[in-house]
Amino acid sequence: AVPDAAADAGAAGKRRDQRTELRDAVIVLLLATVGPRVSELVRANVEDFFTNDGVRYWRIFGKGGRTRDVPLPQDVARVLQDYLARGRPAVQDKALLLSWRGRRLARGDVQAVIDRVQARVDPDQRRSVTPHGLRHTTATHLLADAVDMDAVRRVLGHSDLSTLGRYRDELPGELEVAMRAHPLLRSEAGDRAE
Repeated sequence: AVPDAAADAGAAGKRRDQRTELRDAVIVLLLATVGPRVSELVRANVEDFFTNDGVRYWRIFGKGGRTRDVPLPQDVARVLQDYLARGRPAVQDKALLLSWRGRRLARGDVQAVIDRVQARVDPDQRRSVTPHGLRHTTATHLLADAVDMDAVRRVLGHSDLSTLGRYRDELPGELEVAMRAHPLLRSEAGDRAE
């Protein structure tokens, strides 16, 4: 529902050159699926997104001068391509995320986008959301889906694996799932009910 809310946010009552719904959808999707720092997101340029062997990547310039190439999920790559083709203002600026006036977005603008998207969510389902909170959500979801911790570390751009410990603490039932999947406790024919 968040991508739908993002796509609809800001469309009503605006001139065609002021519509930012595709840009807002890209912002929410990148934050929720790739988990960049907000500074990495607002520094992104169009040229930082490239395709290799049919997969769309984002070259993220992170803390300490480190770069990482993160593959984008296909749905996110499609929304990004749609934004680049139809939603991004036609200006010479190389920034990925532009205001409707053609200026690079700042950190505070990203929170304003999140706030606009949230305003479209049913009040009973609203929660406090920040760009950094979406980064935490990305890490928690990847770890909950048993993605390798080092891969999650690299996606998020952490230099140290121990940084992910706080995300692991948020995974209820993780130990129970691990023990049920223990290879020594599985029979050759699969798990049998007793």
